[in-house]
Amino acid sequence: MEIINLNVDARNKESGIKSLRKQGFIPAVMYGRNLDSLGVLLNYKDFIKTFANHSISSFINIVSKEEKVNGKTAVIKEIQKDPVTGSVIHIDFHEISMDEKIEIEAAIHFTGKPEGVKLGGIFEPIMRHITIKGYPKDIIDTINIDVSSLQIKDIIHVKDLNLGEGIEILADRDAPIVTVAEPTVEEVAPQPEAQEEMPASTP
Repeated sequence: MEIINLNVDARNKESGIKSLRKQGFIPAVMYGRNLDSLGVLLNYKDFIKTFANHSISSFINIVSKEEKVNGKTAVIKEIQKDPVTGSVIHIDFHEISMDEKIEIEAAIHFTGKPEGVKLGGIFEPIMRHITIKGYPKDIIDTINIDVSSLQIKDIIHVKDLNLGEGIEILADRDAPIVTVAEPTVEEVAPQPEAQEEMPASTP
């Protein structure tokens, strides 16, 4: 998995969170087995620009004047967003070690057009992400699944994935990932039978 550089600044504890956000920063915290929880800052525009072209699950090389975190490798553990605007308001970074297993949410990417869809079936993805565990050298952030051979009613389950011996999938083996459903048929309501007009009675 790729490693990207991310600039991080030290955070002054006396600075207010709201004030920092107004100045264009994202308050964040970084922690790990060999690192006590440490408050840091990121430039909002730089963060959005960086991850517009990279997976949010990428390994991150921390670049900082703060010696405690400079040069460390981390992953994003959690991103908090404003419920109204959707803007990023806080990030949790977790330091990783190359000799320790980590867990990440890998994105699922479907390739090909199912045969069943060509016959009128409906392509129905059920999972978009799946949690996996492994050493950093083995871990992947995207799982590509070829769905071109799927017929109508076919299902790909978690147990059908083969990611190699170095990766453990942390999900129910029988959980469905994607299927091709039968085409929906609209029921036509029966039309009421026309009633014959009765001749008008004569006095």
